Amino acid sequence: MSERPKPWLALGAVVTGQLMVGVDATILALALPGMAADLHLSSQAVAWVMAAYVLAAGSLMIAGGRVAQAVGYRRVMTLGLIAFGLASAVGGAADLGWLLICARVAQGVAAAAMTPAAMARLSAAFPDAGRDRAYAVFGMIMGSGTAIGLLLGGVLTQLAGWRACLYVNVAFVVVALVLSTLAGDDVERSPGHGRGSWRGAVLAAGAALVIQALTVVDDPGRAAAFGVAGALVLVGFADSERRSTAPLIPAALFESATRRVAYYGLFLWGVATIATFVSASGSLQHDHHLAPLATGALFSIYPAAIQLGLFLSRRLGTRPPVRQIGVGLALLGAGQIVFALSPTSLAAVLTGLGVMGLGTSQVMPAANSAMNRDAGPHAGVAGAVGTTLQQLGASVGLALPVALAAITAHATSIAVGVTALALTVGSALALRQHARPIATPAPTPHETST
Repeated sequence: MSERPKPWLALGAVVTGQLMVGVDATILALALPGMAADLHLSSQAVAWVMAAYVLAAGSLMIAGGRVAQAVGYRRVMTLGLIAFGLASAVGGAADLGWLLICARVAQGVAAAAMTPAAMARLSAAFPDAGRDRAYAVFGMIMGSGTAIGLLLGGVLTQLAGWRACLYVNVAFVVVALVLSTLAGDDVERSPGHGRGSWRGAVLAAGAALVIQALTVVDDPGRAAAFGVAGALVLVGFADSERRSTAPLIPAALFESATRRVAYYGLFLWGVATIATFVSASGSLQHDHHLAPLATGALFSIYPAAIQLGLFLSRRLGTRPPVRQIGVGLALLGAGQIVFALSPTSLAAVLTGLGVMGLGTSQVMPAANSAMNRDAGPHAGVAGAVGTTLQQLGASVGLALPVALAAITAHATSIAVGVTALALTVGSALALRQHARPIATPAPTPHETST
């Protein structure tokens, strides 16, 4: 007799693994000065320590979703957790810059395999009852992970050094594996869905070249070469998708207006948050001369604001996800405006983080639930597309101030202002979509015949 599945243990495994993935995007931000001095890293190498993980995780996420469908969600999540732990151990022991960057890439690849499997596993564990509550918990963790990474990074950097920021992932992996084993759930695999996963590597290469172009804008020749090469690779990816009978990104996922809103909401959230955390961290340490531990502690206002926002949402009752995303994007934009007006002010940093936390509490739960709802056999890929856009948005957000620094002394303020404008436009589009009547699609001939 098979063991009865325990969905809340499955949620615990998913939340623990995804907290680790979210934390790792920023946990090294406060450790960068000590790391750079210890390993003699150049400024470009330091940038890639942050970008390598986010870019690898984001650009390979869709391929990871396809592989997870083919091999089995629980199995791929387990393999991803083990690989993440091993890569973290190698990175923590690294004594050369290139080895650390390679370990960060390996962490990103593991996250790309693990995350879509975890998302589909969560969707299967809560098909009806408890779904909204489960996704609220998941969205809170995903939204808070980057800020928790800064807090944890500050504690570990000050008390144990930068290497502890990587070694701590081993503890996350052990807890997630234990919970995953005890959950006793399983999701059927679809072997045919693994075809064409190699195109994920093409997408990753194209995205990496474009991001590299943004980080070397001070050398126009190199920037143009990387940019053109990246554009050509991405055009080749798009052409390959168009010709394929089994595209990596099924067009059916974009037929839902609600899912489209969820996708661009996640992309804009990625653009705004991680870059803001890194720049705010630098401001607090360099302009206000705060220690890593104190800097990390101040970031607790962000997850606290998320909790407040979730509490207020529960009191207000259920609202359409599109409207919730639109309101959240508007709040994120307001937080960015506060940063843009005074990027070095302590009051502005704390106020901006608080307002952005409120925005995250609206965007993340609604977007994560909406993008997976009614995805059918594409559940793994649906989650992967959203997470890909989120991580690619983070890559763009990290590269934007670096690119602007080559042409202006006010790069941070201008980058934040551009992000605020994008968030405001995104909010208006979401709320406009909410105002439109939702048409019920006509049944297909197949559906009619059955």
